[in-house]
Amino acid sequence: MTDEEARTFDIELEFLDDGKQYVAEIYHDSEDADWESNPYGFATEEKEVTAGDNLVLELAPGGGQAIRFIVVEN
Repeated sequence: MTDEEARTFDIELEFLDDGKQYVAEIYHDSEDADWESNPYGFATEEKEVTAGDNLVLELAPGGGQAIRFIVVEN
């Protein structure tokens, strides 16, 4: 979560187990989200990721983000 200022973070996923594939379920601010004019704007997406990947998190003013990592079973 953030305050009234938008923020961008580049997060390394090195905490995930090496050699495993994951689906990242990402719950994030919509493009028009804003703490004052649209405080409930959100979107979801899924990405396949590994421990070698990075995610760029873009938080809207007053926004936040949640990510759930699910191991892809072979």
